[in-house]
Amino acid sequence: MKHLPHLALFFSGLLTGFGSSAQPGSVDPTFDPGSGPDGRVFVTSMQGDGKVLIAGDLGQVAGIPRNKIARLNADGTLDTTFDPGTGPGAFNVTCITEQPDGRILVGGGFPSFNGTSSSMIVRLNPDGSVDPGFDTGLGADWIVFAIALQPDGKILVGGNFDTFDGLPRSGVTRLNDDGSQDLTFSPGSGLGTNGPAKTINAFALQPDGRIVIAGQFSSYDGTARNCIARLNADGSLDPTFDPGSGAANGDIRDMVRQSDGKLVIAGGFTHYNGVSRPRFTRVNGDGSLDVDFSTGDGPDSFVLALALQPDGRILLGGFFDSYDQVVVRDVARVHPDGTLDGAYGSIPGAFGLDNGIYDIVLQVDGKLIIGGLFSEFDGTPRNNVARLEGGGSTSVDGVASVQEPLRAWPNPTSDALMVAGAISGTILDLQGRAMGAFTKSTTIDVSSLASGSYVLRTDEGRAFPFVKE
Repeated sequence: MKHLPHLALFFSGLLTGFGSSAQPGSVDPTFDPGSGPDGRVFVTSMQGDGKVLIAGDLGQVAGIPRNKIARLNADGTLDTTFDPGTGPGAFNVTCITEQPDGRILVGGGFPSFNGTSSSMIVRLNPDGSVDPGFDTGLGADWIVFAIALQPDGKILVGGNFDTFDGLPRSGVTRLNDDGSQDLTFSPGSGLGTNGPAKTINAFALQPDGRIVIAGQFSSYDGTARNCIARLNADGSLDPTFDPGSGAANGDIRDMVRQSDGKLVIAGGFTHYNGVSRPRFTRVNGDGSLDVDFSTGDGPDSFVLALALQPDGRILLGGFFDSYDQVVVRDVARVHPDGTLDGAYGSIPGAFGLDNGIYDIVLQVDGKLIIGGLFSEFDGTPRNNVARLEGGGSTSVDGVASVQEPLRAWPNPTSDALMVAGAISGTILDLQGRAMGAFTKSTTIDVSSLASGSYVLRTDEGRAFPFVKE
């Protein structure tokens, strides 16, 4: 039952993100990292217990040595119970994903971690030590930029590598829980080069097992696909997802999947399938451009990170000074139709960030963790990491306390949950990621989920936390 404290914290957060009087998008004074990390923060990742993993060019946090990776408590202070030792040495961490059991998958450009050989990917125990039970053999021959956890516990790995554990795997592979390569996943010739590089920066998992990949590439297994493609569960290309000429003149840096199956993408591109869509747009479930998503002139420079609120509004982080010719600095929120949300931003008379954002992650209460290269926000000192107010009904579940509670049994369960009446909705992990979906069901199959803590969320917004044994 070790997951229940995390679950209680998560569920309490579902009911507390309402009616905040703080200015949405202003700095949250209750999250205070002190002198903070002493270098750029490239990665932010929320744990199920409310703690925050950060990684980047850091050598210390609040004066305490932490090489490249650290964990913060919910109030922003350094969590000294997480000690990665020498970490990845002189090399960087580029992605972090927590498993339901609390162990942490870390990817980057490192040949070892805390003295243990682990080529470009490693799994850490909750205390930061290397998990010796995760063995990837020779690992990746170049940098890992993206890791995604499937509902069955298998691990998708993307980057700009050519081989993994000695096998040809151009840009993408899938691992079993022990780190061995899943040989049922075959990408064929994988990614084709686009300009100087080929890489996967982001995954989006569909409830039916198909996988959308995004990054910088010109083809997949010999078929033209510019920076975005969809794969079948076995790694083969899904030809029914056709982006046309795709994202042009730049890469896709991040991608989030909406509950309706549409995909929000952002990066350095200027066009999508020949239509001007600077750096930010939305794609239909078949890969075509969503023409109803209107961004105008969009961001004036790179967008590096996205987060999706349950109410459909979208948060952007990057190195931009305006959105559709309206001055906004490096962080913005847009409505579900793509127009700028003018209610989100700095307090009147303040300027926001003094530099840009590399990554963002949304908390269950609707507040936003940002990591980047900055020293202050609205005049408040914040070195490279900060938390912004959410405001309004922005919590991960958006569950109103006046709703009839959802009840399901048994809990914990090993295979299925029963409910009194047929419901439709989504299964979420404690980071708000969709792990599966159900439609008009009274029996919800959870047998394929890895052991851990999850939440059932119905389409009308009710929620039920449960433990999968």
